[in-house]
Amino acid sequence: MLPQMSDLRLLDVGESTHKALLICVKYGAGEETAKYLESLSRLQGQSNLHVLIVDNTVGGLADLPIDSSCATLRSDENLGYFGGARWGISRYLEEHPLPDWVIISNVDLLITDPQFLEKLAALKAAPGLGAIAPRISSVLTGRNQNPFMRSRPSAIRMHIYKWLYRSWLALNAHELASAVFHRIRSAVGRSKRTRTKSSPDVGGKIYAPHGSFLILSKEYFAAGGALDFPCFLFGEEIYLAENLRRLNLDVIYEPSLEVVHQEHKSTKLLKSRKLARFVASSAAFCADTYFPLKLAR
Repeated sequence: MLPQMSDLRLLDVGESTHKALLICVKYGAGEETAKYLESLSRLQGQSNLHVLIVDNTVGGLADLPIDSSCATLRSDENLGYFGGARWGISRYLEEHPLPDWVIISNVDLLITDPQFLEKLAALKAAPGLGAIAPRISSVLTGRNQNPFMRSRPSAIRMHIYKWLYRSWLALNAHELASAVFHRIRSAVGRSKRTRTKSSPDVGGKIYAPHGSFLILSKEYFAAGGALDFPCFLFGEEIYLAENLRRLNLDVIYEPSLEVVHQEHKSTKLLKSRKLARFVASSAAFCADTYFPLKLAR
């Protein structure tokens, strides 16, 4: 059984061996993982980074030593996204204190800025900071995926998602229409920027960061934050946003930090019926748990 976050020793405030822990959760995607690791090898300040790959692929890569600079953990079953991340953190904390930053990511990404870690380290002193949302440039649609949600959605909106995603056809129609819309919007935006002065990408407080690359501060865990999301896949953004909101910690969108997302390498754009069931389950959990409808008397 996976350990719960409440079972882990998260309040160690001693000097961290590593300033950042990057947990990459993978299922298949061997080629993408290799490219991701190659991009990480070009980062400055690598001595401050520990990379841990959680391989959910049954029969995947063999385990590597947990105290190496880049370790791989193979699960005997697919633990899901936050399930795999939670297992990775528990294994890491058997040998290390909690680092300043815990990054949870897919493997279909690239970090192209060599100064990424140095820029992240400079944000440590910000008070009340629970999570950072970097700029995530999607190769599929051409858009920036952060902020995932700038402000908290209404209960009606969340329950519309819940009802819509019960249908496999409606879910895939929505996914396809959204991808096409953002592709066209990004193309139009690029065209306008070539003719006019481009507007600055302004950072600041937001509600929810995109789940493909999540940066959590030590303060989040020290305040009682967790990764105990009960759903297998999808919906992690809402779960995390609501936890941060409960703990009165900020989510900051910081466009100076940037990653490139070659999305849907693992889950694909159009969902299978199995994946659609995960989407429906997560949407129902988030709507019912965090946005209960108040019936008029």
